[in-house]
Amino acid sequence: MEKLNIKISLANRLYPMNVNSSEEKVIRLSASKIEESLKNLRDKYSVKDNQDLLAMCALQLCVKLEKLKATKSLSKQKIIADISEIKKSISNVI
Repeated sequence: MEKLNIKISLANRLYPMNVNSSEEKVIRLSASKIEESLKNLRDKYSVKDNQDLLAMCALQLCVKLEKLKATKSLSKQKIIADISEIKKSISNVI
């Protein structure tokens, strides 16, 4: 797998990275979304300190991740319950 040396800008700092070429697009897109989130937080809360903005952004992203995990878990439980119901129905027919 080909490695690329790229630089990602976050909160007015450059971060050099050595990434797989297949990951570059996702990393750049993610950095862009983080920058957008930082701008929105800066505008909404009038916060100037980049470290505070990054902490707020990290918290928002973790909350979204936890919500997704909870939703996925509920979906999985629903699928298992649905399969169980289908099995019961099939057993009743047979």
